[in-house]
Amino acid sequence: MTLLRLVLTAAIALQAWPQASNSTVRGVVRDITSAVLPGAGVTLTNSNTNDTRRSLTNESGIFVVPGVIPGPYRIVVEAPGMQKYEATLQVQLQQDVNLEPVLSVGQTATEVEVRDVTPLITTDKPSISHVLERQRIQQLPINGRAITSLMYATVPGVETSANAGMRAYGMRMGTMVFVFDGTQHNEAWEGWSQQRPPGLDAVEEFKVEINGASAKYTRPATLVVSSRSGTNQFHGALFETNRNNAIGKARQRQDTYTKAPFLNRNEFGASAGGPVYLPKIYDGRNRTFFFSAWEASRTISPSTLQWRVPTEAMRRGDFRGLVDAQGRQSRIYDPWTTNPVTWERQQVAHNNVPNTVDPSRISPLAKALFAVTPLPTLPEVNPLIDFNWSGPSPNWTNNWTSSTRIDHRFSSNTSFFTRYTQSHAKQLYQYAGQIMTDRLAGATNRTAPNKSLSATLLHTFSPTLFVETMVSVTRDNQLRGNGDGKTDYSSQMGLPNPFKSVTYPQLTGAGIPGYGYYRDNIFDSPSWYTQLQLNGTKVAGKHEFQFGFHYRRDSLNMNNFPPTVDHNWNTQATSLFDTTSAAVNPLAVPFTGNDLANMFFGVMNYASAYGRNYMLMVGKEYSPYLQDNWKVTPRLTLNLGLRYEFRPPVRERTNTFFGFSLKDRAYVVGNELDAMYQSGALLPQVVRQIEAQGGRVITWKDAGIPQALINTNYNNFGPRLGFAYRGGSGVSSFVMRGGYRISTYPIPYRSWGGSQGGAPSRASFSNSLTNTVQSPDGLPAYGLRSRPTIVAGVNSADAININDVRTLPRGFATGSFRGLNQPDGRVQDWNLTIEKEVMPATVARVSYIGNYSGNQEIWVRHNEATPAYIWFATRLEPQPTGEFASVATRAYDQRTYGSINEFTAKGRSRFNGAQFELERRYERGFAYQIFYLLGNTMMNGGQEGNDFVGSLNTYMPGAVPENIDERIRFLQYRRDFEIPKHRVRWNFVADLPFGKGKKYGGKASGIVDKLIGGWQAAGMGNLRSFFFTLPTNIFPNGPNTIERYDYKYPIEDCRSGRCNPGYLWWNGYIPANLINSVDRNGRPNGVMGVPANYKSAAQPLVPAGSTALPANAPAGTVVSQFWDSNTVWIPLRNGTVQRTTFDNGLHPWRNQYLPGPLQWGMDASLFKFVNLTESLVLRFNIDMFNSFNHPNNPNSISGDGILSTRNSGSGARTTQLTLRLQW
Repeated sequence: MTLLRLVLTAAIALQAWPQASNSTVRGVVRDITSAVLPGAGVTLTNSNTNDTRRSLTNESGIFVVPGVIPGPYRIVVEAPGMQKYEATLQVQLQQDVNLEPVLSVGQTATEVEVRDVTPLITTDKPSISHVLERQRIQQLPINGRAITSLMYATVPGVETSANAGMRAYGMRMGTMVFVFDGTQHNEAWEGWSQQRPPGLDAVEEFKVEINGASAKYTRPATLVVSSRSGTNQFHGALFETNRNNAIGKARQRQDTYTKAPFLNRNEFGASAGGPVYLPKIYDGRNRTFFFSAWEASRTISPSTLQWRVPTEAMRRGDFRGLVDAQGRQSRIYDPWTTNPVTWERQQVAHNNVPNTVDPSRISPLAKALFAVTPLPTLPEVNPLIDFNWSGPSPNWTNNWTSSTRIDHRFSSNTSFFTRYTQSHAKQLYQYAGQIMTDRLAGATNRTAPNKSLSATLLHTFSPTLFVETMVSVTRDNQLRGNGDGKTDYSSQMGLPNPFKSVTYPQLTGAGIPGYGYYRDNIFDSPSWYTQLQLNGTKVAGKHEFQFGFHYRRDSLNMNNFPPTVDHNWNTQATSLFDTTSAAVNPLAVPFTGNDLANMFFGVMNYASAYGRNYMLMVGKEYSPYLQDNWKVTPRLTLNLGLRYEFRPPVRERTNTFFGFSLKDRAYVVGNELDAMYQSGALLPQVVRQIEAQGGRVITWKDAGIPQALINTNYNNFGPRLGFAYRGGSGVSSFVMRGGYRISTYPIPYRSWGGSQGGAPSRASFSNSLTNTVQSPDGLPAYGLRSRPTIVAGVNSADAININDVRTLPRGFATGSFRGLNQPDGRVQDWNLTIEKEVMPATVARVSYIGNYSGNQEIWVRHNEATPAYIWFATRLEPQPTGEFASVATRAYDQRTYGSINEFTAKGRSRFNGAQFELERRYERGFAYQIFYLLGNTMMNGGQEGNDFVGSLNTYMPGAVPENIDERIRFLQYRRDFEIPKHRVRWNFVADLPFGKGKKYGGKASGIVDKLIGGWQAAGMGNLRSFFFTLPTNIFPNGPNTIERYDYKYPIEDCRSGRCNPGYLWWNGYIPANLINSVDRNGRPNGVMGVPANYKSAAQPLVPAGSTALPANAPAGTVVSQFWDSNTVWIPLRNGTVQRTTFDNGLHPWRNQYLPGPLQWGMDASLFKFVNLTESLVLRFNIDMFNSFNHPNNPNSISGDGILSTRNSGSGARTTQLTLRLQW
């Protein structure tokens, strides 16, 4: 996309974002008797540019100067017969600066004292917001030069999470946006900020509005970033920043090398700004200014990760090491020895050694995959129990960004600025699973080119009427995936790939926890966000009316559902049929077979999915607003506002969205079928198979619903109500302020857009040895009872025939759809704040903060299969077999469909907290901020695909409410453990007392003063609490059995053959025979250091050491084979006994959490300015991230109650050096 096209798009579209970076200076002018002074002249002058703005006070003495660019200013107020008032102030980003100039009677020429009147306390609005100005952006030790990193480190209440990106006070994903001079800098599909945010040298300030904002704001929370502008002086800078493992780099606990892992990070850039001056052509001083900044980063930073991989012996076919923590070996059976009548098999043995296979029998696929799989680095560790590979995982990043801003003043009444930003990021990193040596499986390549353009025009019609017009357009793109996006990797491996997928095949079920060959689906998302905002201000008496209109258009071209290849080795091909199980439901003998052996032999389940082409999604938004800031009395301000937001249903430009109609038992498409076929959104043979199995595909007209497949929502009214009251006077003065607000926001598209990647648009064609429907005899577990006919890499290329109807068995037609009513997300938030200047330049604030979020995303599953335990326990009969086996136990349809899932807006969340803040403005060489936030976030919904409720048949009869809303609360209400209950943040800047005129070395001069003087220190840190989830695979021994030990009992976990340190955090389940145990040679082989009075809070139904025969278990059952399991035996009506695993879906510890360890960290910076000449300054920085090298402990604690300290919970100390030359 060329720059010209970007400019033309913005100019033609005239569309923008409301949160521009301008501020407002307002006030009431009075005399010493507190009488207002109408007609007083107010002059506001920018100290950097000499841009002068003028206003007059109205009949109520009120003046307003809008559209003020952040920076230093001088204000002069004059009235006939009064002394002139003159002061300086610093205007921050999007700040409403409230002044109360008091004029004394006297001659206008009387000399007055000029003083700084920048307000410390907010006196006119209820919102909770935070500003970080240019000085602190330069001074604080920011890790990575990303503005969002600085926000997370300095703004209370803002957190980042795995699913939601930016979140404020526990609100759900999509509630917070990042805007840069009005342009959107986070994408709308998932909500993440752009891969390469604007460079720090391009940023003047940033502000975060997170509670109680005015009607002007379009989202519940907003990060507003302002770009830097030029001044009347030419200024510029060059910088180079480097960190590497040779300079102050420490190691994490898992870095078990002699030196820290390799690190080399270079950040460098240049910036310049000033007046636009062309000799003899144009002199732009006091009128036209420019500022440009460019910076880039090059990083190689592999990190130490731990994985489980096959041992060398296993790769040669020696499976004697397949032994669990209880010493039970998995015996491997040869599938080619299967007796077709009795289903018996022979255990493998090579050279008469049991459990070994002739190495020459390895399948070509296994041989190729083992060749790219790293060998164990901890060969003494059993991979079935613990990690046996530790080493550096590749990670590199190259990126750059540039910004240019032009400011121009047409007249004293009209000003304009425009900014263009472009960035590009490339990255390779670990996504899912271990990165293999060929850097294909597990490795993701990401490319993200982005551009944005914004323009703002401000015109003053009169001293009481101003209008601001903002236009912006953002081009966002992200392309990621494994490999090069061109190669047919499946064909190279000899695997089926009927749809010619160029994604790396996902190969899982390899018998060792976490081991497999994982991919990141190809994801391509070229998107445009174009916006228009009109803002007006009218001052009438004591009222300041703000009004405006916002229009936005999103255009997302999403390619997130390409054809994929997914195969697995979970076939039971090396297991042995248990003759005590029923022939209609055959089971394997415990501890026979292993998927790694299946991989070795090349016996797989195969699946290849057809995926649609790009979805061309379009979303729009229309939003008028009105805000009245009413100065009721000199002490009381009321803030009254209303915003209305109309968002038509998101549409697909070719109308190829689809859904499902429960009443019609049919898929519903948004276009005619021929058009759907032509666009590639549907595959004819998929539709034919759905219809052949008794299903239907109908159009929106047949279903009688809108073509958008959802209803239009007209109910987005957002009132605002707030107040600010100034009480007391002098040293006893304080401000109390608070407010209530309702705001709405669009749920990120991925939350429901992912449903468009399912049937009927997507279908997985399979050839499975474990799918009962595809079994030649209609019985389950065909791989357990048959001889393989396909070997991976030998004759597997044609394992899937898409023209064979058996590759789409009944139940393949799953459905995910949006419910007809889809209201936008809705947040009610409120706060009450008291703030007071407690010392000179120091403010204390205490706030009660809360919010309630409704219309959150949650999936309702209508057609789940009945879980095995519940089927056997309630029906007392075998599970169905034959053609209908995969659908016969479902709740809604027992003929055609698999899972039918409805996307609803029935979720809720709530936050309540108290926030304490102490802030000192920079004065006499010292400034600081410290925040403490105590809060609880509860939720039942809002976590995208993670929140769902099952159909009633997935629980025991009468166990859960039938009403869906009551069921959602019953099953999903829980703590949001991503949001800490306790969070402390702090930052500071201090001049060090060394050098001329200081406490130490006060008489120094010359070179000595240059060396020791002028040093400053800065730092920021945080402390937070964590929760961890209680396990649901063990069952409590009784009520109130949990005991927390925290750091009371240090232990060593030696179960894997290697002893790892940790703490017994709570009394989870440790098998009794592994408590303080040793092997026959006296070496520890259990958990050492467990106290003598230890009693587990819970245990499996068949705990280790059990000897009693479980209820209903057949005579002769070897109980030790079922230790540490929840196996039960259920008598059926036909006289057989069915073995299964107990799971009623309602574990007593579901959604229950315990407090985990606290984590804290501190970053520090030491820097100095050296004046090389009068105008040339050199700055030197030493930044230390995790400066105390505090390792912290991980925040995950397992069901055995152990907090493992083998790994660090935070990054090791890193030292960064910076040289910056500025003039």
